[in-house]
Amino acid sequence: KEENISVTAAGGVIQSPRYPNAYPRDLVLSWKLLSPPGTRIHLEFDGQFGLEDAENGVCSYDFVEVEDLSETSTIIWGRWCGHKAPPSLNSKANMLKVTFKSDDYFVAKPGFKVYYTMLCPQYTKQTSPHRVPLTEVPLSLDDLDHHIAAFDTVEQLFKYLNPKTWKQDLDSIYTQTHLHYRSRAYHLAGRYNKVIDLNRLHDDVKRYSCTPRNYSVNLQKELRATNAIFFPRCLLVQRCGGNCGCGTSNWNNSCACQAAKSALKLHEVLKYAPGTNLYQRHQRTQVRWVIAEILLTHHERCECECVSQPPS
Repeated sequence: KEENISVTAAGGVIQSPRYPNAYPRDLVLSWKLLSPPGTRIHLEFDGQFGLEDAENGVCSYDFVEVEDLSETSTIIWGRWCGHKAPPSLNSKANMLKVTFKSDDYFVAKPGFKVYYTMLCPQYTKQTSPHRVPLTEVPLSLDDLDHHIAAFDTVEQLFKYLNPKTWKQDLDSIYTQTHLHYRSRAYHLAGRYNKVIDLNRLHDDVKRYSCTPRNYSVNLQKELRATNAIFFPRCLLVQRCGGNCGCGTSNWNNSCACQAAKSALKLHEVLKYAPGTNLYQRHQRTQVRWVIAEILLTHHERCECECVSQPPS
């Protein structure tokens, strides 16, 4: 089993099944991590690490392995087992593959857990006291603008721009760019409120961009049922809606919001169907009703599809 994961500034985690309990036997699982072009991936293993021990110094039974993938080469960072957590590492390119294997004999606990985050290109600083971060060439303003689409909060943005000094940078934008007769305490108190407001505005945009939302559908039309009626006549389903102008990782005014993942969900409704009373000499139409199970399509994830880009 292989899973593809898009790495964003928010990061994430992958782990062995049942962590921190003993993992199952006879598994081969892999996770392919892909970050945006121009970025790299950082892996940090949890200190609670435990797989079946090596034999003669070789991890041949149960192990976790990390590979660095590019168009031209593959680098194997290492293969680990036992009870010593692997070291943290940074990818050379924007793709990593993590593979976990267990044999059909001994197992161990707790397994493994690894955190992944997106690393930005190297950033330098201006000599200005405002501490505005600048990118190195060749990352253009357009490239940086598209990277920012992956961030959910002001804090994530500043961590991306400068991981080592992001807190000071966050302070400086509200203490060094305002009128000097206001006290520092005033600016510090206002900063947190303003950051919260900026994060809320960003959330509002995402909420009304290309996302699943409730739509009412007429069951007779949705099911193409010409010989029945239903109660209720309509149900709410999750369908993709909103625009692609902004608020998504793939935003463009020429893109359309489409379903990237759908699922059939079961609903119970009252179904009225015409029947015939066979006990009458003259056939007479009657109405009977039953509880019917119907399946409706729900959209679980949405993506912006662009005419200029080939389908993924």
